Amino acid sequence: MTNYVSHFSIIVVMAFLQWIHWLAILHIVRYGLVNSDNCEFDKRCRCSLRNDLLAFDCSKSGKISVPAVPTNVYTFNVSNNIILLIRNGTFKNLAQLVTLDLSSNRLQTIEPDAFIGLHSLKQLILQNNKLRYHQTVFPANIFRPLVSLQSLNVQNNSLKYDQTFPDDIIADLVTLESLYVDAIFVTRVLSFGKGYSRLQNLTKLFLGNCYLTEIDKNTFVNVPYLEHLQISKCSIRVYNPSTMQSLYRMKILNLSYNKLDFNGFQNLVKDTEKMTLLETLILTNSFPTQMNLPKLLFYYLDATKIRELYLNKNLFVNATPEVKHIERLPETLQYLDFSNNTLIDCRFDMPSLKQMKMQHNLLGRFVASESYAPMIENDTSYLLETVDLSFNEIHTLKWSVFNNQLKLRIINLSNNFLSDIAFDISQLTKLEMLDLSNNNITSISNMQSKKAISNFSMQSAFKVDLSNNLLECVCKEAVFLRWILNHVTVFHNIDRYTCKLDSGNDVNRNFVHNAEQVIKGCRDYTILVICVSLILCLAIVAVVAGLIYRYRWKLRYMYYMTKSKWYRYKPPGTEGQYRYDAFISYSDSEQNFIVRECIPKLEMERNLKLCIHQRDFIPGEEITVNITSAIHDSKKTICIITRSFLDSYYCNFEFNMARMENIYHRKGQNILFLVFYEKIPAKDLSLVMLELIQKHSYIEYPNEEQGNELFWDKIKEAIE
Repeated sequence: MTNYVSHFSIIVVMAFLQWIHWLAILHIVRYGLVNSDNCEFDKRCRCSLRNDLLAFDCSKSGKISVPAVPTNVYTFNVSNNIILLIRNGTFKNLAQLVTLDLSSNRLQTIEPDAFIGLHSLKQLILQNNKLRYHQTVFPANIFRPLVSLQSLNVQNNSLKYDQTFPDDIIADLVTLESLYVDAIFVTRVLSFGKGYSRLQNLTKLFLGNCYLTEIDKNTFVNVPYLEHLQISKCSIRVYNPSTMQSLYRMKILNLSYNKLDFNGFQNLVKDTEKMTLLETLILTNSFPTQMNLPKLLFYYLDATKIRELYLNKNLFVNATPEVKHIERLPETLQYLDFSNNTLIDCRFDMPSLKQMKMQHNLLGRFVASESYAPMIENDTSYLLETVDLSFNEIHTLKWSVFNNQLKLRIINLSNNFLSDIAFDISQLTKLEMLDLSNNNITSISNMQSKKAISNFSMQSAFKVDLSNNLLECVCKEAVFLRWILNHVTVFHNIDRYTCKLDSGNDVNRNFVHNAEQVIKGCRDYTILVICVSLILCLAIVAVVAGLIYRYRWKLRYMYYMTKSKWYRYKPPGTEGQYRYDAFISYSDSEQNFIVRECIPKLEMERNLKLCIHQRDFIPGEEITVNITSAIHDSKKTICIITRSFLDSYYCNFEFNMARMENIYHRKGQNILFLVFYEKIPAKDLSLVMLELIQKHSYIEYPNEEQGNELFWDKIKEAIE
């Protein structure tokens, strides 16, 4: 029994000592007696030390009330807990506190003296709670202790039918620079009360929960010192004239995610002329209906210091309302966002623009023949560095589309329908990235583009992205594959490129390995294919040449006969009749023989009609046609064979044409008769003539008077 009592006494004593220990810690914490580097008093909070000051982070720790912390805390985060109430004097010993974050709790009530002692506080965050904008929640003078406050965030607190934040309460915050507040109104037009007029340091106003249908010139009359205004997601439909006439100090204006009409847009455009210090205008998703840009938008903006302009996620169709009109952008504009519209046309003179975003539009047909940055007289080059034309249904680009943008570093043409790099990049020496991913490129065939890429690879850190294009890894593209492997460092993430093999399979990894295997496989057959092709071509050429040579006279005969048939005049009724008894083929050296003997003996004495080329050929007619027609129109062809005959081109032509006439037109009937006027050895005669001599008769010219008469009778007999 004594042992049990003794053990119980020990337990009681230990519990008492533990209780004393916690009381001591609480006392030390409350009266600032804790060591500056002591962060171990609450294990659910995180603590860090900087210049003898503590940063406490008790977010997401399940707190139901604000925990006690040392007095040397300069930043205190109690967000994302379940705190319902802030009591009087909660922060009275935190004189060095600069930032207090009470966001994302369940706060419904703040007692009147809750912020006493926070005379150094500069940032107070109360967003995402259940605080109503009412005096029962925000009593009068509740913010008076916050004499140094510069930023107040009470967004996402007001309920559906709350008014704007009470201006008589906020009027005490004369040092306030940034205000994040809700603006849900039952009334038609929002107006910030007169209490805001005391906040001469208020330069930034951000509306959170916001429901406005209309704003006018009275809306911001009490906050004339604003430099940054965000009234996005407010469902504003009506923007009245001169709404922002008092905001002449405005630098950043955000009207995104509203429902303005074209008249409201025009009123806004006119207001910008008075905001001469305006640097950023954000109109993202502000116009729900399809429209063109107001004509004077850039004209009025030229009076400002505009540097960034956001017109994305609207339904703009045309950025240059007049046909073939070139819109000149303000001299100071450096960033233009026209993405996610329905643009089909845009032409900009952009003297200072550095970045332009035009993705998700319908510019495919336009850029096929035009440039969004046309050449302007006296402007040799724009300052544009980045252009995004992705998602524009582009099949092809005008060759010179980038020619006057020599400072371009990034070109994004991804997610289009391009099949080749058929546009000029050779002058873009500063280019760092050409994004052609997600297109229809199977290979790069344009030699100028490949040459430019090769040059860039040696001069700069230039990259081309061809990912998600189905490149053909087949033998017919071996040259392209070899070229791409020679410039492997140029192509971004090349191992992930998709490769289509001869088998039809697609491989989306190890592109380099696959390309090497294809080239190796093609190389085994390339030489063989080339050699076989050359041999086959040579064989065909040889056969064709042999056939042409073998049938050269037949081909020539057929050609001239066809030409004579269609182009030579023939008297009616003479078809099938011979005009001459014989055509005499001779060399001009034997002209005396023809004139003194042949013509008298055959024509005058024996009544034969001869065709003599010097007498009967038609003047002006081609000589080959005359010869062919004479042979065809004569019963016989008599060749006076002499050495000069054998040496004459036209005599040989006449002989062979007569031979072809004999073979192909006279059905084998011999029409060719040879007269040897001189004794010529057989070795000097052609094989064709020797063959003809062996098969047919010939005659030699005699040198005696009695023989001559018999000679001419034999010729007449041969002709008849």
